[in-house]
Amino acid sequence: MIELAIVAVALALDAAAVAAAMAAGGVAWSRLTLAAVSFGVFQALMSGIGAAGGSVMTAYAAAWDHWVAFVLLAIVGGRMVWGTGGDDDEPPSATLAVILTASVATSIDALAAGVSLPLLAVPAWVSVLVIGLVTAALAVGAAGLGRQVGGVLGRRAEQVAGLVLIAIGVKIVVEHTLLA
Repeated sequence: MIELAIVAVALALDAAAVAAAMAAGGVAWSRLTLAAVSFGVFQALMSGIGAAGGSVMTAYAAAWDHWVAFVLLAIVGGRMVWGTGGDDDEPPSATLAVILTASVATSIDALAAGVSLPLLAVPAWVSVLVIGLVTAALAVGAAGLGRQVGGVLGRRAEQVAGLVLIAIGVKIVVEHTLLA
């Protein structure tokens, strides 16, 4: 169970950072809750697919997963930095499409990690469930911290949050290309 907890927390960190960035940008709690649930579901699904698909699928995905995550996070972050030009009450970072995009971007690494789930001392379905729940819980907690940071940054919070998302995308590419 210790290994599972470490894997779950490690996989959840990117999603938690995105949730914190969204919260700092002023996203409503209802949308943050939806994002946390979405992040948890996607982490669980991707790790389950990895566990079921094995190394064949992971080898194929490893060639492009970091680039997909980078592009998706850059799009979401770019929208937060430069805005969409609309006067909506809700920041653009809170749309359902953006939440789903961020969910995919932050869960791609779970596909590769899922391959190792059958090697743990717990059933794969338990691992998948724990990964999803830990991700959702950490995303909610990080959103609470992000909300406090957003209060300090004021009107610039969404732009700073967008830059954080872009930085996460760059970090993923660097980890998968230069540090691999």
